[in-house]
Amino acid sequence: MHIDRRIIYSAAACSIAFSYIIHYPLFSSPIYSDIVSFWYRGFWKPEIPYLELPFEYPPLAGFLTYLSAVLGRDLVAYYTIFSLIIAGFYFLLVEITVRLCKMRRVDLGYVLVFLILSPSILLYTIYNFDVIFAALLILSIYLLMKGRVKLSAIIFSVTSLVKLVNILAIPFILEYLEDWKDRIAYLLLSIGVFGAVNIALWYANPSFIDETYFYHLRWGLENAWFLVFFPDEKTWNTAKLFSLALLCYGLLKVYARECADLPTRMFMILSVFLLSSYVFTPQMVLWLLPLLAVMGRLPIPYFVFELANSAIILLWFEEPNPLQLGALPQYFAILRAVMLFIILVEVYRGVERFKPIKVYEEYF
Repeated sequence: MHIDRRIIYSAAACSIAFSYIIHYPLFSSPIYSDIVSFWYRGFWKPEIPYLELPFEYPPLAGFLTYLSAVLGRDLVAYYTIFSLIIAGFYFLLVEITVRLCKMRRVDLGYVLVFLILSPSILLYTIYNFDVIFAALLILSIYLLMKGRVKLSAIIFSVTSLVKLVNILAIPFILEYLEDWKDRIAYLLLSIGVFGAVNIALWYANPSFIDETYFYHLRWGLENAWFLVFFPDEKTWNTAKLFSLALLCYGLLKVYARECADLPTRMFMILSVFLLSSYVFTPQMVLWLLPLLAVMGRLPIPYFVFELANSAIILLWFEEPNPLQLGALPQYFAILRAVMLFIILVEVYRGVERFKPIKVYEEYF
């Protein structure tokens, strides 16, 4: 099915507008959004994150939140400016995914399904930093596949300043690169920008590392399928060790699957992380959607997967303790994990269909 780019962007504009509306903070019953909660946590003053205000996300995330608060000055303006920033990254995500689909001769209908009509896109775009993370990550992949190694590494490092998860992919990217000079350059640049920013903030505030990066290490289980085995909070330290062991095992399995191309490997890496993590918030699903589009896959479990992921936030505030085993959001979190595992197994066993490609026809 041939889909014109204008249809893609027209539909994307409607999608982002819908997401803006359902989280609009002055409505009587808006759907919860993290970016609104940030306002009430101290950004309304506004305090400088990491120096005056602890913030549990990496520096670029805090900077964008602070910028929105300074420019906005009130809740609605702050929310609108933040939404516009997210919208800019969302359109970047759509554009790069379209380009990758064209490079791989994948029908643009997959972009429409995953990045525009997906319930997760509608619910979780104007929500947190995950669209920003996904856009930067897919941009770094695109640049790497185009042979722009150094620029890709810089964007990859900037991606880490939004969320840290992409650093898991560094060994796989280094394996993808054939020249040792490229590998060394990529490693140094991908760590360098991230390291320089964090060292500067740590120097300005010695408690920065603890308040930002160790915050989530102290977090309990949230939407993790293995809550079934660790329902008691006293066992959650053991659950975190189980999470780490599961992550290492899964990454080793992906690393051994040599015939997978870069987007497919990235999908498997992120899926392994999500399935092994003791925190799997529903907005994290946005990381996977552009990769599914680029792979040209529409797995049968995807529809149940999306239903379960949407139900988590829609039912979250209907429960007195939504994190407790037995609460409806946790049942849907388990169902979501089962569906994602089935999709991951399908991708893992079918990677022979996707041959690694180093050189692509120039489209742009």
